Amino acid sequence: MFAFVIDFSTLQHMAATQPDVLLLYILMPIGAVLILSMLFWGMTQLYLDRKGGEYASGLKWVVLAIDIPMNMQSPKAVENIFAIVKGTKSVITKKEEWLRGKFLTPTSFEIVSIDGYTQFFLRTEARFRDHIEAGIYSQYPEAEISEVEDYAKNIPGEYPNETHEVFGGEIVLEEPSFLPIRTYEDFEHMASKDEKLKDPLNQMFEFMGKLKPGEQFWVHLIVHPGGDGGWAKKGEDFILKTYGRAKPESPSTGSLLFKLLFSPFGWILKETATQLGAGLFEAGEAAKPERPIFFVPTNTEKTQLDGVTKKLAKPGYECKIRWAYVSRHETYNKGGRNTLWKGYLALFTHPAMNKFKYDPDTMPRDDYFWMIWEYRRKQRELMRALKGRSWGHGSNPMYLNVEELATLWHFPTIESRAPLMARTESRRSEAPTYLPKPGVGESEELPTEELIEVDEHGRPVARKVDPGAVYKDDLADILPTEPMIEPGADQRFVPDRADAPDDQPFIPPNLPV
Repeated sequence: MFAFVIDFSTLQHMAATQPDVLLLYILMPIGAVLILSMLFWGMTQLYLDRKGGEYASGLKWVVLAIDIPMNMQSPKAVENIFAIVKGTKSVITKKEEWLRGKFLTPTSFEIVSIDGYTQFFLRTEARFRDHIEAGIYSQYPEAEISEVEDYAKNIPGEYPNETHEVFGGEIVLEEPSFLPIRTYEDFEHMASKDEKLKDPLNQMFEFMGKLKPGEQFWVHLIVHPGGDGGWAKKGEDFILKTYGRAKPESPSTGSLLFKLLFSPFGWILKETATQLGAGLFEAGEAAKPERPIFFVPTNTEKTQLDGVTKKLAKPGYECKIRWAYVSRHETYNKGGRNTLWKGYLALFTHPAMNKFKYDPDTMPRDDYFWMIWEYRRKQRELMRALKGRSWGHGSNPMYLNVEELATLWHFPTIESRAPLMARTESRRSEAPTYLPKPGVGESEELPTEELIEVDEHGRPVARKVDPGAVYKDDLADILPTEPMIEPGADQRFVPDRADAPDDQPFIPPNLPV
């Protein structure tokens, strides 16, 4: 006969063990696994960071200066320029990521004022230059784009130094990124038939034009071609939550298996909590009313729903906005320039949805005495990020669609009176196709032979001959040296028009002979 023996000695030993010792026995294996996992993850991140640095050192960048055209287009044309940034995205395999350190590079759209002179810049990889230029020319054929030296190289990177000071940082959205800011469509009105758009950039151009010699102001709008950080999905969840609808679930294999194994226990716990809650709070608190079937949103909810829906309807990118005020010591005016910049950012505030704010962790501040110790370090980090257009430094990226990006960076219209701004004054076009072309064997070059001088009657004029000079193929030896007509011989009879024969045409008397 077989006998089954159940040994409870282990359970008895555990029951006799002190709780703290028992907890230690349980947590030690779990803690060891967590510690080893964290060490492994940290080593892989250090390896990827080193390989990424090697890959970044081999990249070639170009800085393009754009002379703005005299255009009548609204910022909507710039939306198409931002849309083509998606073309710089490529699929990175695990082999490229782990062996070469390859990563996606952002494109920086910049507005810079140096000594009061405002210029549009664009920084991208050299291999994407033709792609970006084609997008700009497709919308603005009169624009002029030229490669220039990076203006940030002329500013020192160490602080303190003998010449310059810097102040700035990054701006972020105060609310979640799926809530939009005010865009250029919110600035359009029909108060004037000649000017439909009250361009918000005009205020920035005005205060940039007030900079003195020695002052500079930089605004970098860094756009990454990768994903959206999940903000589009969060916007959809916000809409469903506002309407009181359940989120559609798409469980994976792991979550489905977890539900099958633990659903009975979960059902028991849920029912127990429901019964206990009903018994404890039923008498003192009425059941919360459910949202009615016919949902009537408030004005704020309606504005938010329309804004989120409109923002998700257009493509967007993860991006960062970094700004800096750079000046020489003798012209440094941090308080005055910072006030102008904050006033400009306030234009894009939408009370019911979103607005910009400073990220204090990225700014060199000296409000309190303990901040003075890290003031210079923050200046060095800020300048390093500005020169490299760093994507990894600073605050977390935010999500802006092409309409919001075009609101923040676009060419001003012809009505803009911004001073000291590079413009394309004339239309650039190709030569007409109907111009004559040289035949076979003919050259487009101009003739090198000296032209013959003629008088008012079309007759060749003899040049003064220097006796000591020798002329080749000269006409001096064949031209007459004396007048061919004696004085008075040109007084010929001119018949009157009425006396002229009918079979001969009338010859005017002032025709040259």
